[in-house]
Amino acid sequence: MLNDPYGIVPIVEPVIVGMGYNFWGMECQASENTAQVRIFIDHSEGITLDDCSRVSQQLSAVLDVEDPVQVPYTLEISSPGINRKLFSAEQMKDAVGSKVKVKTTWPINERRNIRGILKDANDEQLTVVTQEGDEFLVPIEAIKNAKLDLDIDPNLKAKN
Repeated sequence: MLNDPYGIVPIVEPVIVGMGYNFWGMECQASENTAQVRIFIDHSEGITLDDCSRVSQQLSAVLDVEDPVQVPYTLEISSPGINRKLFSAEQMKDAVGSKVKVKTTWPINERRNIRGILKDANDEQLTVVTQEGDEFLVPIEAIKNAKLDLDIDPNLKAKN
C-alpha cells in the first residue's frame, strides 16, 4: 500500500527518525513530467508546522544530493492527522477496535468501500464489521487505501 516508485523511503526514513520523528507513510503521484511526494511524519507530542518545515528543509537537501526523482517534483511534509491513512499491516494492527474506512481495488462481497469497526488485522487480511453487523474479510493486497474514520463533535469548543 505504500506507493514509492522512486525508492525514496530508504533515503528519507533514516533522516526522519534521526531527527526524532516517526516516518508514518508516503504518497506519490507521478506523471511523465512531474511528481508530487507527500511524506507523513508523526511524534508522540504531535506535529507542528515548524516540525514540518524543519523536516522539509532537511529532506530537500538530502533528496537534492541523492536525486532519486528524475522529474521536477513537489515535496510536502505533513502530519497524518486525526483520520490518518494506514500504510502498513503494523499500523492496521494498532488500529484494531477503531472505526475505519477501507477502499478496495476489487469488490469484496460486492463492495469496494467498507466502513466499520476494525475487528482484526494481520499480515494477510483485515476483518471489518459494519454498523449493520456485516463482517468483511479484506485481503491486504485488495486494499487501495485504509484510514481511521474518527468522528469529531462539531459542537466541541476550545477551552480558554
